[in-house]
Amino acid sequence: MSKKSVITFFGFYVINQDEVGVKLTLGRYSGLVEPGLGFCIPILQQVITTKSSIQTVDLPNQQVVLNGNIAVTISGTLHYRVVDCQQALLQVSDYNHSIRQLALTTISDVLGTKTIEEVRGNKSAIAEEIERVIRKTSTKWGIADVDIRLTDASMDNNLLRAMMRETEASKEASAQKIRAEADQVTAQIFSDAAKTLASSPGAMTLRVLQTLSDISSDKSTVVVPIPYELTQGIIPVNGENKGVTQQPPPPVLAEIALSGDQLFCFCPSCDHKYKVTDVAKDSRYDKEPSMPGQQLSCGRCHSMFSIPKLRAS
Repeated sequence: MSKKSVITFFGFYVINQDEVGVKLTLGRYSGLVEPGLGFCIPILQQVITTKSSIQTVDLPNQQVVLNGNIAVTISGTLHYRVVDCQQALLQVSDYNHSIRQLALTTISDVLGTKTIEEVRGNKSAIAEEIERVIRKTSTKWGIADVDIRLTDASMDNNLLRAMMRETEASKEASAQKIRAEADQVTAQIFSDAAKTLASSPGAMTLRVLQTLSDISSDKSTVVVPIPYELTQGIIPVNGENKGVTQQPPPPVLAEIALSGDQLFCFCPSCDHKYKVTDVAKDSRYDKEPSMPGQQLSCGRCHSMFSIPKLRAS
């Protein structure tokens, strides 16, 4: 009970240390009573007391619809203290019931503006907001030291599983985005490193030596050193092996035409005309003496072409 009447014996009464009360004379307020032994006039006077210590009220489970049309079941506890027994006992018929109902309605109003993430993650902040609303009214009832704690916020199992699947999908999408960004950064770093190594032949050699050193630390791996220069002629180019040596393709064979008693050849690229009898007798025109025939470099377009070797008459 929030208040009780004191039983007197020949007008004397005893009030415990954790109690405060008021004295009524002919039904009207006539003063406060203190803990200890007191006296009142039987029949004419009455003493009503209440607890002055912290009181605890268990708030029942109530279903609240949050922002986003999500229904959750909320429970909690309410703590308060009576600091003005005149207001608590004379201005409120049952302050314990009144503050309990005030807490329940305030919880419903405040949580109706919150999302499920805020309710499950910021219970303390929400409880402080509820306390501020309750204090505005409870101070008029002689009640202070209001403290409320939200102990549980549960929801339907089907809804909970759906939210867990949604959270899992969001986390997976975030992880894939991070991996993609990491791959992009790594590819850029490798590209920059490749350009740096390509610009310095010595750097590539040092990199090869470093790789051989790393591999040699594994006792199960046999490393056979090969001079780096020997690998230059056997590196695949466009999916084909060069071989140890790669011969350049022979120049294009020039067309030869007879004009009168003169023999002429024509550059395959620019169709520039040369007299065969003049260029065939001069070895300076042969750009590739090791190849059959005579290889000329066009004086106009500088392209290489070949003419058959003339038989000496």
